[in-house]
Amino acid sequence: MDSIDYTEAKFKFLGIRKHFFKDVTYNITVFDEIVIMGITADCQNPKYRIKLSLDTKINWELSKNKQELECFEFPYQNKKKVVHAQAKDLLRFKELLAGKVLFEGIGDLYQPLYQVGKGSSAKVYSARNVLDKGVYAVKAIEKSFLKLSENGNGMQAFKSEIQILRSLSQYEHNFLVLSEIYEGDSIFYVVTSYLEGLSLSGELEKAKTLPQKRLPIQSIQIIMKKLLINLKILHSHRIIHRDLKPDNLMFARKNDYSSLVLVDFGLATSELLDKYLFPKCGTPGYVAPEVLGSRSDLKYNCKVDIFSAGCIFYKLLTGHSLFLGQNFDEVLRSNRHCHMDLDLPSDGNYITDQSLDLLKKMLNKNAKNRITAIQALQHPFIDSNSELSTQAIQTTGQQMVKNAIYQLNLAELESKYNSQNEIGEEQNLKINDLKRYSIITEVQQQQMSMSAKRSSGQFSGTFYQKDPLSAVRTLKLHTETSQPIKNSSHHSQNSDSQF
Repeated sequence: MDSIDYTEAKFKFLGIRKHFFKDVTYNITVFDEIVIMGITADCQNPKYRIKLSLDTKINWELSKNKQELECFEFPYQNKKKVVHAQAKDLLRFKELLAGKVLFEGIGDLYQPLYQVGKGSSAKVYSARNVLDKGVYAVKAIEKSFLKLSENGNGMQAFKSEIQILRSLSQYEHNFLVLSEIYEGDSIFYVVTSYLEGLSLSGELEKAKTLPQKRLPIQSIQIIMKKLLINLKILHSHRIIHRDLKPDNLMFARKNDYSSLVLVDFGLATSELLDKYLFPKCGTPGYVAPEVLGSRSDLKYNCKVDIFSAGCIFYKLLTGHSLFLGQNFDEVLRSNRHCHMDLDLPSDGNYITDQSLDLLKKMLNKNAKNRITAIQALQHPFIDSNSELSTQAIQTTGQQMVKNAIYQLNLAELESKYNSQNEIGEEQNLKINDLKRYSIITEVQQQQMSMSAKRSSGQFSGTFYQKDPLSAVRTLKLHTETSQPIKNSSHHSQNSDSQF
């Protein structure tokens, strides 16, 4: 067995295994892929080794005051071993393990606040972390959905998505951030960053009441620049999103288009794989022609995302979808044959020589000739307006006035806007011969704003291991008029299943 190089350690701390006669102190060392526990600080034959993978489960226990961590529990030879340590060390240990292993005990560590969305296989909640008091999004995914998915690939897709999100975790301003993963008896709980803004679909729906029926051109430039920046980063890691559409573009902050992030990596894949999982996938109306027309044994690359971004750009500029149809089949047929008319008449505002040139380069049917994210960022439509940002617009005379009026219009509209209505023509349009695996962030467009002024004392409810929120009555929620989750009268009947 190779010797252990302790110079590669990420973190070291002391833990105590409590026994009836005498407690034993262990030196705990955390590496990238393993945690070892030995009697000495440089032990070459440690008693315990914990592999950092999604096959490993770590349970966390809180102190009596429920304010800090007291110990963790790990599996060893079909038994559970408990280790106590200082709260600050356990917290750091937990941070290093997050996303690498499955945690248990979510009911103790997160208090559900609101149900913010519901999909075919999962529910999404906002929840408060009892340790740092922060608000996060928690998606509860039925294990049965993953196991029954076609060809048994559901679990493989789940693990692939987790791996991709982990690799992107350093880019918190560009992508949805994975925090932790918990497991119950029949549920996976995926904890991610909480996004206060709507999806681009939501913003487009609200913009229909504005005079131009569209977002202002300055806002479109900001959105497209941030989208291309995000794609530049994503593609530098050779990762293809494969499901770009307005629903999967979210805003971390309300009414701040520079805070755009990419979500829903359920169909994302690495460009380096020999064979893609689900080669023909995506949402009709936004799929690159080489995806729909290719044989399953042929590969495409990151430029499929540029085509999808071009479809989004078209909708921002015109207010209409690029590929039209009265039903799923018609939209899919139009998308597959790439029937699109890009000979748009100039209007001097949205459709100009610059915007139309960039649009055509992004929507080139030939992927080899299609522009890249890096090249698109250098295009005059984007680059000449590089100083445009939310902050810059607010500091320039006439533009500041226009933006202020626009924000007032948005605020007025938001009080009337119901985010649970179907949004856009592409809602629910899926390629029907493949199952979409929106594991992390489907229904994000239903997400509501959470005021920082709301204290945790105003809410009640608990995550349960046996059946998520089985003892909690969840209300149908609407933007700005949502109510907190309340305990049902059945709470006492299910208390034995609580973590």
